[in-house]
Amino acid sequence: MNKFKFTIPKPIYVLLILSCLLNIFRIVLFNKYSLVYVIWNIFLAFLPFVISSIILNNSMANKLSKFNLIFWGIIWLLLIPNSPYIVTDLIHIGEIRAVPPLYDSFLLFSSAWTGLLLGLYSISHIEQILKMKYTQKITSLIIFVIMLFISFGMFLGRFLRFNSWDILARPMTFINGIGEIFTNSNYFLGLLLYTSLFLFFIFMSYISWKSTQTK
Repeated sequence: MNKFKFTIPKPIYVLLILSCLLNIFRIVLFNKYSLVYVIWNIFLAFLPFVISSIILNNSMANKLSKFNLIFWGIIWLLLIPNSPYIVTDLIHIGEIRAVPPLYDSFLLFSSAWTGLLLGLYSISHIEQILKMKYTQKITSLIIFVIMLFISFGMFLGRFLRFNSWDILARPMTFINGIGEIFTNSNYFLGLLLYTSLFLFFIFMSYISWKSTQTK
């Protein structure tokens, strides 16, 4: 790729500043560091947004080879579940009794909304790229499959505690974990339930968000 170019939407700046300030104030006011990892999760949510922005810019300028498109597309696909994943961190609200649950609600909701928005923008970038090459029906089908993959990735992250890079850093552990899901009835039922819920949530969020972008 020839250019490193992307623009962060203004609403994300505000949410990013809010979530980081709330995390800092949480440390100062309550001396609790338990949600500092959320800042790292937001950083991970940024990566697919940056990659999809660069891919889109270069595709529109016809400066992206087929190899680079496939390579960076795979990297993007491995990272994109990190964006909406922060929504699952809402389960931690109220865990630390020294911090008012309402405070952590604001912190986690602002962080989750930041990650989700980054993910929606990023999926939109990929949809624009696909439309350059395929019909609307094929593009919609691919986007749906991508959302299914994202939902599966969120399940792996929340319940099996896998990270995007584990497929390279711990390939055998990752493969064995995938196998356990489909051979253990308890895991498989959880997979069906939560992946379906995640898929519905992401799909409806994307449809709703897109409707506001076209007005």
